[in-house]
Amino acid sequence: MENEEFKNSDENAENLDEKALKIEKEKRELLSKVLSGNLETKHDRVGFLLNNHSAARNSDIELAWIYWKTFEPELFNGVSVTKEELKKLTKINSLTRSRARIQNDYKLFEADDSVKKHRGVLAEEMREEAIEEKPEGLKMYHVYIDETGKTQEFLSIGSLWIVDGFAAFQANRRIQEWMEINKIGYEFHFSEVNKHRLETYKEFFFKYLKKNPTIGFKTIIIDKKGINDISGAITDLTFHLLNKGIIHENKTGRAPLPRLLQVWLDADEKGSDQLKIENIKERIASQKINGLYLGDFSAVDSRKNIDIQAVDLFTAAINRRIHNPNSVGKVKDELADYILSLLNFDLTKIDLTNTKTDKSAIFNLSYNE
Repeated sequence: MENEEFKNSDENAENLDEKALKIEKEKRELLSKVLSGNLETKHDRVGFLLNNHSAARNSDIELAWIYWKTFEPELFNGVSVTKEELKKLTKINSLTRSRARIQNDYKLFEADDSVKKHRGVLAEEMREEAIEEKPEGLKMYHVYIDETGKTQEFLSIGSLWIVDGFAAFQANRRIQEWMEINKIGYEFHFSEVNKHRLETYKEFFFKYLKKNPTIGFKTIIIDKKGINDISGAITDLTFHLLNKGIIHENKTGRAPLPRLLQVWLDADEKGSDQLKIENIKERIASQKINGLYLGDFSAVDSRKNIDIQAVDLFTAAINRRIHNPNSVGKVKDELADYILSLLNFDLTKIDLTNTKTDKSAIFNLSYNE
């Protein structure tokens, strides 16, 4: 009898493991599609809207309204809907099922705690705690982060700041169309540029800037001399980049608070990525920045993700020039100079003697025609 119980227990555990793996696989696939703008299905489109519209996370009516307006404009004018049009539009309960799968199973783009409590999906230990109320219709910071220089003299963290997710989606779709027309099947990674692809790389980065006028780049650089814990230094620098970046966006009025912060890191190693993400998120939360709310922080694959590829080019261009300041005539030199000239980045302003992560300067860059 005991053996039978153990057998059943093992089978249940195995089934749970298989279910968890299936959910994790679906989650990664959805994130890849949402962040690349490759929205093939209704499920993908719901994920995209949850990522970019905080109101859709909290209300299925709001989700349906934005979905119809965005993806079914031929049936819905965004003001009113007739009974016949309503019959043709994607059903609200179908959108609700996708939303529930994404929020409850994948734990992505989750609703506010007050809404989760109402829906009955808030964790039991949190039900009696004070619940933070967020403003309705929060705008967002979407920040993509890449790092370079772990084995070199200087460590650099680069970031791309998107403050209008839907405008960025439209821009990326146009860039993807350009890639399809020109039969460009490869990713844009600085390390893989060669003389045959140099002009295409330049055109890609120029198009990315031209079609995304509201984006900005930020970087933080440090001399690694005396730093033994490189992983810890990367976490520290990423925190300072985000913290100081938020302050800059708010103070300058470029993207003022209140906002929801979404952070996407170029995936490296699953275990170390998750630890780094949790540490960064905890440190940002501890700053208690008035008007800042934390959303999803996750490591994502660069494949088909134009935003991650753009920040890779930016970060690697800086890395190339600070480690090879006098190099000329090589393909990577030409690409680095081109990228940095578009952003009007003066490398002489960098204090390369700085070895203190909390004292490192943030450089805020954007493209101006």
